[in-house]
Amino acid sequence: MIRMRAVVAALGFVLWGVVVSPRPAAALDLPEALRQAASANPTLAARAAMVDAARRLVAPAGAWPAPMLELGVVNVPTNGRFDMDPMTMKMVGVSQRVPLFGSNRLARDAARAAATGETALLELTGYDVFGMTWEAYADAYYAVEASRTAESHVALVGRLVQSSRVRFESGNGRLEDVLRAQAEQARTLRDVATFQAEAHAARARLDALRGVAPGGAADTLAPPPTSASTSADAWLAAVEPGHPRLREMDAEVDRYRLSARAARRMTWPDLELRASYGRRGALEQPGHGAALEQDNMFSAMVGFMLPVFAGSRERSEAAGMDAMARAGEAERRAAELELRRQVVATHAEAAGARRTVGLLADTVLVVQHRAVEASWTSYRSGTTDLWRVFESTHALYGEELALVRARQQLARAEARLVSLTGRADLLGIALPATRSER
Repeated sequence: MIRMRAVVAALGFVLWGVVVSPRPAAALDLPEALRQAASANPTLAARAAMVDAARRLVAPAGAWPAPMLELGVVNVPTNGRFDMDPMTMKMVGVSQRVPLFGSNRLARDAARAAATGETALLELTGYDVFGMTWEAYADAYYAVEASRTAESHVALVGRLVQSSRVRFESGNGRLEDVLRAQAEQARTLRDVATFQAEAHAARARLDALRGVAPGGAADTLAPPPTSASTSADAWLAAVEPGHPRLREMDAEVDRYRLSARAARRMTWPDLELRASYGRRGALEQPGHGAALEQDNMFSAMVGFMLPVFAGSRERSEAAGMDAMARAGEAERRAAELELRRQVVATHAEAAGARRTVGLLADTVLVVQHRAVEASWTSYRSGTTDLWRVFESTHALYGEELALVRARQQLARAEARLVSLTGRADLLGIALPATRSER
């Protein structure tokens, strides 16, 4: 009796929490959750800043070296006088190195390719964030649905407990029936607690993806949108050269190729220009009275850098960059094959889950509900034992949970397809633009 009272008390506590706990009137739907993730997700914000940084590095990558300005004196005697030697002068000079053969342009193109890769990586990160948001939303919603299913089963098992107790106290039932019903009730209460914990964990994950501090007041979640079956070819069409993963890898290969060309161009002689202007003062003429005025002087020079040691530095660096480009091309091909494999496998998983949902909802649960009603009818007429009702009820509960899990599995597979391809339009939802796309 003490155990039975504990079970009844726990049941009352759970039902009181369901009824009394405040429920916000507003409901959060999946498109709104995706919009919030696009605007407030910190990972996307960090990636957008990386894109901005890469774009700002393009201009300095192709800039000329800064000119050199020189100020000084030339041929000054140790006594510090400027009127003793005709070659003593005050001088100002400037020098500039001019890359003639395009190494700066190639370096700028390499930096531009890096910026293109960062932009593609931002788009790819958006795919990942949207897929994770979709998955977290589905997990949170279906965990609540599983909890509600368990709560309904608790109420149904309560009827079994009450009926078995009445029959046992009247001498027409068995103690085994009472104990089995109480055990089922306790197991279902455990399921309620487990599903509620899953819902809280998934909701915390969803809040973090939306840029909201987890643990605050939570809106109710609207049901995820239902979608029709789509062929695998429609999803595979997204795995093309324009896919952000492949664009990012192509940009990386271009960056290596351009950097290698820039390194080779640096082995060609660059032009060095120098010019100086010297101001000479009046020259003292002992015994002649007046000082001798002198003309100012200028110098100009053109030089070329001699790449004598280029083979041990720039050419080796260029060869290394070419090797990295070849590795990137191979990795790009492997990434394309892996993307296609994942799309095909995930589409097959989604198709299987969709088929399971249809069978459970349209056939299995319909028949199982009839079986429960028939077992109750037979029990009331005295033609069967209570354990038949118990078995039918337990089987119905298991199939209802299986339906919730199948719908969750379908939503998770669709989320992974979105993460792989970004084609949420095939599921009836338009993905919002990320920060750099606005």
